[in-house]
Amino acid sequence: MVTTMATAAASRTERRQRREDVRAKLIEAIGELAEESAFRDLTVDAIARHAGLSRSAFYFYFRDKHDLLIAAAAEVADDLYVEADRWWHGQGEPGALVREALTGVAFVYARHGGLLGLAVEVSAYDPDVRAFWRSLVERFVDATAEHLEHERDGGRLAAVVPRPTAEALVWMAERCLWLFLARGERPVDEVVDQLASVWMAAIYADPAGA
Repeated sequence: MVTTMATAAASRTERRQRREDVRAKLIEAIGELAEESAFRDLTVDAIARHAGLSRSAFYFYFRDKHDLLIAAAAEVADDLYVEADRWWHGQGEPGALVREALTGVAFVYARHGGLLGLAVEVSAYDPDVRAFWRSLVERFVDATAEHLEHERDGGRLAAVVPRPTAEALVWMAERCLWLFLARGERPVDEVVDQLASVWMAAIYADPAGA
């Protein structure tokens, strides 16, 4: 009985691992194809073939290519969130933390620029992707607004209201990252310099000494 239960558990674990592996292959495939193709030119057949899978395997995991795009972008968003958290919950001088967080976010964005560029592109006309992308950015707005309230309570914040300031800064960063890094138009350090100077001037009462 114990052996049978152990065998069944091992079988379930193996099936779950296979499912995760197939899903990961499809996410990796759209990320790679995003570097060279517009979304309208990507087909389910092409994505599945790039992943070394069948069309039927694709539809076992995702409804369509829009669903896959959302899943892939969500994974990258988790990496972006980890980098941004260096400022939200980091310890140290605010100016250094802002720059560290923006640098981490920018490098992740540059590394996955094709995929994130597709998400921005498709969010302009697909309601599901638009809702996903907005909720993704709002997650960063919420965390930034919360941190600005903390900075205000600590007497470090300039004369600004946390929530509107967070909305303006996060959406500004989103556009700059998409425009300059997703298309490879500017180097990461130049974009970080631009964003960090604006963020520091907008947020802190004494940006030079923050």
